[in-house]
Amino acid sequence: MRLLASTDIALRVLILLADEPAGHHLSVEALADALGGLSRHHLHKIVQDLTRIGVTRTIRGAAGGVLLALPPGDIRLGTVVRQLEAEQSLVECFRPDSGRCTLLPGCRLRGMLDRSRNSFYETLDRNSLADCLPPRAIAAPPT
Repeated sequence: MRLLASTDIALRVLILLADEPAGHHLSVEALADALGGLSRHHLHKIVQDLTRIGVTRTIRGAAGGVLLALPPGDIRLGTVVRQLEAEQSLVECFRPDSGRCTLLPGCRLRGMLDRSRNSFYETLDRNSLADCLPPRAIAAPPT
C-alpha cells in the first residue's frame, strides 16, 4: 500500500506533537520548519484534517498553534490512517461506481486486495502514536 503524501506528513506532525510535553502546542510555522520547510498553506490543510478527525486541536491567535487532543497512547495509527485515506480507492474497482473495471463481478482479486488492506489497517491498529516516539533516556541516579 502507498499512503498519500498528506497522510505521511500528518503522521510526522503527530509524532512531533507527541514528543512535546503534555499540553504544549507548536505553531504551524514551527511544524513546517521541523518538516524541512514544508508549505505552511499545505500544512494548515493537514492540521485541519487532523482536527476534523479529533486527534489535534488548535489554539487561535498570535501565540496559537496546534496540540494533541488525546494522549499519544490513545491515538491508534490504524484509525488515523484509515480516516485520512478514506476517500482513496486502493484500485479502480474499489471506487463507489466500480470505476472502469470490466472484470466485475467475477473477479476474485478484489477480495484478496480488500483482505490485504484490512490486514494493513489491523496491523497499524495494534500500535499507538506513543509507539512511534523514541525511547527516553533513563536518567542516572544521583550520586
